[in-house]
Order: sequence, then C-alpha cells, then structure tokens
Amino acid sequence: MSKLPKKKSVQIKKILVIRLWTLGESILTLPMIKKLNDTGYEIDVLVTSRSKPVFESVSFINQIIDVSNVLDILKKIQKYDISIDTEPYMNISSIMGKLLANKSIGYSGIFRDKLYNFKIKYNDKIHASVNFCNLLQSLNINYVPDSLIPLEYGKKEENKIMELLDDLKINSKKIIGIHCGTAETAPWRTLKKEKFAEIITKLLDKNYVVLLTGTSGEYLQNEKIVNLVDNSKNLHNIAGKLNLKEFSCLITKFSCFISPDTGPMHLAAAMGAKTIGLFGPNIPERFAPYGHQNISLYGAKTLECSPCINVHTGKFKECTQNGKCMDLISTEEILNEICE
Repeated sequence: MSKLPKKKSVQIKKILVIRLWTLGESILTLPMIKKLNDTGYEIDVLVTSRSKPVFESVSFINQIIDVSNVLDILKKIQKYDISIDTEPYMNISSIMGKLLANKSIGYSGIFRDKLYNFKIKYNDKIHASVNFCNLLQSLNINYVPDSLIPLEYGKKEENKIMELLDDLKINSKKIIGIHCGTAETAPWRTLKKEKFAEIITKLLDKNYVVLLTGTSGEYLQNEKIVNLVDNSKNLHNIAGKLNLKEFSCLITKFSCFISPDTGPMHLAAAMGAKTIGLFGPNIPERFAPYGHQNISLYGAKTLECSPCINVHTGKFKECTQNGKCMDLISTEEILNEICE
C-alpha cells in the first residue's frame, strides 16, 4: 500500500468523499468522515437521494453534492486534492473520483481499481466501519472508532416525537422498536412474519410497548404482522410516519431495537439504543450493530450457503433455501437478549 506524503508537505486541504448508496453504509462512513474533519480537512460528500439524508443530519460536512446535479458536478472537476471512494464495487464512483480530484483513494481487488492512485484492501472479515476508516491509511491516519456517530436532531423533531407518543397514548419507558423490512437487494434477510408475530406477542405479554418501524412502502408488510397478533393494544405500526431526523429522535426513546441486517439497525446503534441485529445471509463480522452494548444473533455458521451476500463484490445471491438461515434464530434467543 502506497501512502501520500505527510499533509504539511503537500498542503492537502479539500477532500471529496463519495457515498452514493444505502442508509446503513452511509451511517458507517461517518466515523471516517468525522475523523478527517477533526484532523483539519475540509470535507465535501458526493451523494444520491438515497444517501443524502444521512449527511444532512450531521454538522461536520462542508458541502453535500447531489450526483444528479450535473452543473454542480461540472463546477467541481479537478477541484479536490483527494477523492475517497467508499463504494465497494460501483464503476461510476471510481470514475467520478478520478474526474473530480487530483488523486483518488479506493479499494483494491477489482478492475476499476486501476483508476485509483492509492489502493486499500477491503477486508471482508472485519466490520465495514473499520474498512471505511482503513481508507485513511493512505493519508497516514490509522483509526478504529469506538462507536458510530449519532445523527443530529433539534427541538422540532423532539416535539414531533412527543406528539406521536401522546397520540398513541404511550407513557411507558418499556418501548421496543422492531424493524421487519430489508433493502430490496436481498429481501430474504429478515424473519418470517409468523416469527415476528410470536416475538411481539411475548413482548406484549411482558408489558412492553412495541413500535413497528419502516418506510411507507413497508407499512402493509407490517400490517400483515399486526394481523397475526391477537391482542395488539400496545402494538403500533408507525411505518412511513417519520423522516430520518424524527426517527433518529424516536430511537433514543427505545429500551431496545430489533432489526435484521439493514440501515435502521445501524441507525439505532449510532443513536445509542441497545440494538439486536439478526443475521443469516450476511455475517456479523462485517455488519454487526457497532458498539459494545449491541448484540448480533447468527445461527447459520453450519450452513454452506451462508453468507450469500458480499457487498464488496456486488454479490447478492438469490436464496434457494426459503430463508433457512434466518429460521435458525430462535424467539427465545431474541427475548433473552432483550431481558438481560
């Protein structure tokens, strides 16, 4: 691995970080970006509409550039000292990095790495957040974060959440958040609706209030689960009711958050809620909810087909086992972790 000269000798100032996709991995880039900011670099981030809300929710980024704004892109050609491509396999991100910066940093191992001046090996046996921070090694920065970076929210969001809880007549401190959906790239990486209903029923029996989270597109999926629960008085489907900052605020009210390997799981970990991540198609070594208090449940170590996802290579193999790896996570395992 080659490294740049020390910062003072080459006067590196402006850095472009490229992060185009996914809520979860956008959150996982924040420790790396904040470290750059704390070190004295000026950071812009190139985004799409999918990743943009994450970066709008922190205050240590100089400028957010939407890749759909062609005029902004043209104005930035070769305006950056360095670009850092955090995308693991997309060709367009490596091209944009080469176009917009004098030098570029990215992951080695696939054909597009010929566009990078400095290459870092993507280690798929360590956490993605650490892999992102490893990109800084070319800048002579060695850093492993202790925790993720919480998204910022204000009084407006706090008031919205208080109104929501009042409307739902929730005054309990025993609130469990459950996210049942997954990204469209691998919809088999979640539990079956019957198991979610079983978990929820047992939590309600223990006097917990349960909130089902998600986007508006996940509302009907949640309703199918609600319909399987006999006594749903303290069960509420709030999918689609909150934006990202409001959802971030709500998470701080949870005593625990349960989710498969998806963006809201990483958000919950970043916001400091005890987070239980459910794994099967992917492995916790790569994408566990980051932080000492968080738990990963993975029962598929003996299955040859797991893991069937590797984002570094763009591998999203279609499941032929009807989500067997997720079936190996028992209701009792999840409940035991909540009650500890």
